[in-house]
Amino acid sequence: MGIVKDVLYKVSTKGMLPVFKNQSLFPYYHIIRDNKVAHIENLYSFKNKEQFLNDIDILCDNYKALSPEDLLKDNIPKNSFLLSFDDGLEEIYSVIYPILKARNIKAIFFVNPNFVDNEEGLYKHLISVIISKLESENFEKPSLDKISNIFSFTYTSTEDFKQKFIGIKYSEREKVDEVLNFININITDYLNTHKPYISKKQIKEMIEDGHYFGGHTMTHPPLLQLSYEEQKAEIIDSIDWLKQNFDINYSLFSFPFSDRSISKKLLEELLEYDGSIRVFGNSGLKKDMDSRIIQRFSLENPFKQTEKRIVGENLYKYFNKVIGKYHIKRK
Repeated sequence: MGIVKDVLYKVSTKGMLPVFKNQSLFPYYHIIRDNKVAHIENLYSFKNKEQFLNDIDILCDNYKALSPEDLLKDNIPKNSFLLSFDDGLEEIYSVIYPILKARNIKAIFFVNPNFVDNEEGLYKHLISVIISKLESENFEKPSLDKISNIFSFTYTSTEDFKQKFIGIKYSEREKVDEVLNFININITDYLNTHKPYISKKQIKEMIEDGHYFGGHTMTHPPLLQLSYEEQKAEIIDSIDWLKQNFDINYSLFSFPFSDRSISKKLLEELLEYDGSIRVFGNSGLKKDMDSRIIQRFSLENPFKQTEKRIVGENLYKYFNKVIGKYHIKRK
């Protein structure tokens, strides 16, 4: 979170939450589940159902649930919240959808079309599956050496190996298949068995029940590792795919990984592509170059208290105002 955010979280208290209710919040998550899963467990921590239900209670007790429809109409009460979920993992249907349905809350779900229906897998998820397999074999050094040679990096420890493997460039993702073959993982079987991602049928059902879906790029690349034209195609193609497959007439998009350093030119082209588009980043409580660009913050960390996270984000907002970084400057 950074040193300043860590300090502000520590000084935050639950009792301070009512002070910061006069605004709209846009918290986001990726996955909610009660147990570990190989394609996620080596990438980030996540909340279980009980913790997520607690988050819902806190948000509903202090803010009003905002519908995506009202967001698109710019009908946004000051003390409101709108949940969103990135990556299109299957738990948005099997776990999150029933919880939201019971509470009559509508949300936005951002998906990568290439992974819908489980015919392909996100390369970061495949790397996590590989690390889980290596862990089950006690991280045998010959295996680590072979993999590090494939990607041309050196490592000093098991933890260093994991971080460097997870951090490989998007352009090297095809080499992951070589590693899968090397350690005898049939990823097609894994995708068919575990079905990590949502299906078209499930998306259709959720749309018919009032939830909204947006693009998250086609393949979830770190956009700054691509050319400008590749960035634009990844984004717009993911939005168009949803329109073509589900007959929706709105445009929603969230940036994978981070919106930091995304160019002003690219954002201007997205806003021109559809004047009613809403674009979502993850830079916290900040103002962007246009009101159609909405900044979110994560509530996913299971080790952070939700009220303190919200308060901490608000304190950080005022800190950024003081140092002149509340308004995001795009180049």
